[in-house]
Amino acid sequence: MQRARTATRRFVLTRRLFAALLMAGAIAGCHESKGRPGAPAPPSATTPLPVKKAAEDVVVAAWAEPRRLPPGGGQSQIIVRLRKRGGAPYEGVEVRLQASNGTLFSGGRVLLTDTAGQTRDRLTTRRSTEITLNAGGTVYRFRVPVGPAPES
Repeated sequence: MQRARTATRRFVLTRRLFAALLMAGAIAGCHESKGRPGAPAPPSATTPLPVKKAAEDVVVAAWAEPRRLPPGGGQSQIIVRLRKRGGAPYEGVEVRLQASNGTLFSGGRVLLTDTAGQTRDRLTTRRSTEITLNAGGTVYRFRVPVGPAPES
């Protein structure tokens, strides 16, 4: 349990360092948000996965079900949930996803959130994949590992 807490702290510190560098202008092009409110990515010609900017700040939560795929790969549902700053669902926001490996059912087309502030896609892959998504101007990344769970 202690090891998991230490790893989580390191991960949070790494994200904080990334955010500080981003704010300082040392890294350009994207902003990562792990389900917390934050400034959306600055609009530019190099912004990945172009979508229409949301009228308000977007709080992004995204995950895969199942979280880990078995050796040899398979399919996983990618769920994206968007909220306004007060916690209300954010309907009608454009979301575009991209996978580093495998294919997405959407094929990179723009998806819209429903009345619950959610949209989903399906990933098919044989290898571990990094999912990148742009939700109304907020870029978010997470990994879908393939293979056995690490021993603890």
